[in-house]
Amino acid sequence: MPAFRAAQAVMQLIASLHQKLRLYFLAVTLLSYGFYPPAEAAEVVIPLTIPFDFLNTGMAKKLDSLPEERMIMRYHDKEECRHLSLDHPQFGRQGKFVRFVSHGAGSAGVEMFGSCVNPINWRGYIEILATPSVTADWQLHLSLDHSSLYDEAWQKGLLTGPIWDAAQDLVLPSLTEFTVDLTPPRDEALALLRTFVPPTQIMQADAIFRSAEAKAIQVDDYGINVDLSLMLPDNFQRQGLARPGPVSPLSSDEIKAVQQALERWDAFLVFVIKDIGGNNVDPSLREQLFDLLLASRYEVLPILAGENSTITGDPVRALFVETWNRLQDIIRTAEQKGIKLNNALRYAVFIRAGNVLLTIDRAAPGFGLEISADGLRRLARILQPELKADPLLYNLEADPELRKLFGFPARLPEEEPLEPIPDEKDPLGRLPGLISNAHAEERGESGDLAALKQRLDRWVPEASEFGEYKALMNQLLLLTSDQELQNSLLADSHRPVFRNLVRATALKESCWRQFVRKSEKITYLHSSSGSIGLMQVNPYVWRGFYSLNQLKWSTHYNAGAGAEILLHYWQQYAVQAANSIDNIVRSTYAIYNAGPAAAGRYREKSSSRHERKIDSRFWEIYRGFKVNAKVDLFYCIVSAG
Repeated sequence: MPAFRAAQAVMQLIASLHQKLRLYFLAVTLLSYGFYPPAEAAEVVIPLTIPFDFLNTGMAKKLDSLPEERMIMRYHDKEECRHLSLDHPQFGRQGKFVRFVSHGAGSAGVEMFGSCVNPINWRGYIEILATPSVTADWQLHLSLDHSSLYDEAWQKGLLTGPIWDAAQDLVLPSLTEFTVDLTPPRDEALALLRTFVPPTQIMQADAIFRSAEAKAIQVDDYGINVDLSLMLPDNFQRQGLARPGPVSPLSSDEIKAVQQALERWDAFLVFVIKDIGGNNVDPSLREQLFDLLLASRYEVLPILAGENSTITGDPVRALFVETWNRLQDIIRTAEQKGIKLNNALRYAVFIRAGNVLLTIDRAAPGFGLEISADGLRRLARILQPELKADPLLYNLEADPELRKLFGFPARLPEEEPLEPIPDEKDPLGRLPGLISNAHAEERGESGDLAALKQRLDRWVPEASEFGEYKALMNQLLLLTSDQELQNSLLADSHRPVFRNLVRATALKESCWRQFVRKSEKITYLHSSSGSIGLMQVNPYVWRGFYSLNQLKWSTHYNAGAGAEILLHYWQQYAVQAANSIDNIVRSTYAIYNAGPAAAGRYREKSSSRHERKIDSRFWEIYRGFKVNAKVDLFYCIVSAG
């Protein structure tokens, strides 16, 4: 007995060791993919959309449709004297079912002596409702639930059995045998997701993707949604839950790296906005897209300036999340208002592709998704499958298409024929040959205006020159304001107010300076965030709307750009946010300073001390212009003295 018990103990020990070894090797295998034991694994469900267009294409291939994509099915039974043809069959939705409907024509009669006698003719529609299902090997099937035959007026009427039999013999087998392989859209969704996974997480992500299963199925207006189920281990849920706080000031090298990523993002966003806005002419939709573009750009400015930012974590990822949510709202609101969106299906698939990323990021922050260039390019090609150009191409040239899209005049603020830039002006404050009389005549300018521009160009005034400089700059700002007002709808009583707004903005932003002297060389004025010149126009915010080179080196062009922006803000935002002319002015400047979200900043108690100081300083300057006080360029104020 003792020997038996000893043997039993040894066997139990061996069994225990064997089990532990199995668990050990299992753990090693899982850890080699970055997994921990999946006891705490959680399911994450991603909606995979199979658009009806995808089904239509699949059916077209099955039925060998005509090249012009006019899907036609024909049935002819000479012996039973039946004929049926269906044209333009389409998949759609009716309630919880997939709806298949097609127009058609047919006839049925009695076969006698090799010909049809007394044929009954029919023209109308056939409708079939089906329930979708997905097999374990990702094959989509349709199970028929109901079928009906209608006349041209969509009435059932009295239909002959032979025609109905022919319809069922032709269509029902085609649908019951019809399958769609879902592995390509599944793999495409996972491949898209994979492009946003950091390199350190690729092995773990691939192992998770291999576990993908098809779950619940629903039908909506765009197609069939199959829930793509992924099992995520606990470590992916734990990691990254504690998001970092506000971004601390970045070093110059960090700013350059972030700037490159932000430029890719901005190029992508402009591509998306131009695609959506260019295909839809509704003014309210375009206004929302303009808001979205500016909001995204204004949020980036503190980061580029190396200042504290309200954006947490990776700024591009944060902008992606916020922008995607707003894009969804814009498209959803448009649909609710009955605005017909061209290519609505592509936009739905595009938005849902982004939602795949957001779903994973919310459920498993440990993934640490990165908004990669390859991922953005994949998303762009959902909108334009035949796209040849790089959607992430970033340039600083003016884009007439972008200006037109958002209601800016086709003409740009007048461009100067810029010559090579000298280091210093001559002792008389003039630069030879910068603006020739020939150029002035070509543009229809008076000699006075041409001389005014020439006199101000590259001029950094000494204190003794402030009087002359001030008079000429004041004249330029007034002329620029009047040029901007020529084609505007601003009331006559508001035009003097706008002129004062332009002058006050220029004084607040730059103390009426376009150029400064640095290391004995003359260059353009720029801020820490990159804003340029007299009106401190930010080239990141206004990329595509203006020429960067002209903003830098042409005082008149910079003034024209600032005046145009102020008028646009006044008409599009400030008049809706303010209830008096003074408040319109204050609102317009607040927007100019910080974007459309700041329209009511001047009156909000929640404004920061820094913001209140900016708004108060502007208001003090503006009130000086309002009462015709004198400009003091030494202290950059407007005073009665």
